[in-house]
Amino acid sequence: MPALKRPEVLSAVYAAAGGKIAARDIPTLFVQGGQTLYRSVNPAGTYTSMPKPNPGRHLSKFAANAAITPADGVLDLGNRFSGPSGGSIPHASGLYCVQQQQALINESAHYSGKAHAWSLSGRCVLRIRVMGSILVADLSPHNPRALRFLRELHGASWDQMVDPNDCSVGRGIGLAIAHSGYLRGLSIQTVRESDRSIDENGDNLVLFGSPGQPIPGLYIDQAIYFGKTAVPEIFSVAFP
Repeated sequence: MPALKRPEVLSAVYAAAGGKIAARDIPTLFVQGGQTLYRSVNPAGTYTSMPKPNPGRHLSKFAANAAITPADGVLDLGNRFSGPSGGSIPHASGLYCVQQQQALINESAHYSGKAHAWSLSGRCVLRIRVMGSILVADLSPHNPRALRFLRELHGASWDQMVDPNDCSVGRGIGLAIAHSGYLRGLSIQTVRESDRSIDENGDNLVLFGSPGQPIPGLYIDQAIYFGKTAVPEIFSVAFP
């Protein structure tokens, strides 16, 4: 996971990005109401404990909602675009989702080290619906304005923003978006490779919020548990 190695670079990028965002000089994207998002979690994780229900039962919505409540912010959990600044800039929490299933597989394969076909083994995928349209920054490379936006940020580049070892540039941008007052998150293409095509990546979506507080406007309707077989177990999500 990337680490915050250069707080002074974060501060410079944050200031430059904040000025451009305030001037509405940043590419944006409307995430439409009803759009599906996916989030893969460890059901036995510290912040995502979510034991698999018994057959024929449903997953508690309380447990599912806790699993999509950002845990970083004050804590630095190694996330690229959210967490503390290492200085006086306010922190922000981020919920990391994907907008397409291929991005989910590619990200899972990268972090698990498993073959793509088995990358979700032992994981639970939450299917999330967006309630109401939300405006996010769009810094995916297929948006021609995104690279220009980056070049004008203290000499930043795409490679610096997605540096696998240093999140200084990425977090400076993320915190500026989180504190913009009108942008709810960030859409950005995953840098994880597909096992089928180098062009099949998909987009991540980072939604910003406050530590320990749920991201508003999200509704979980399904939990998919992946075990050691090719067929996952699917549970509805409802209040007890």
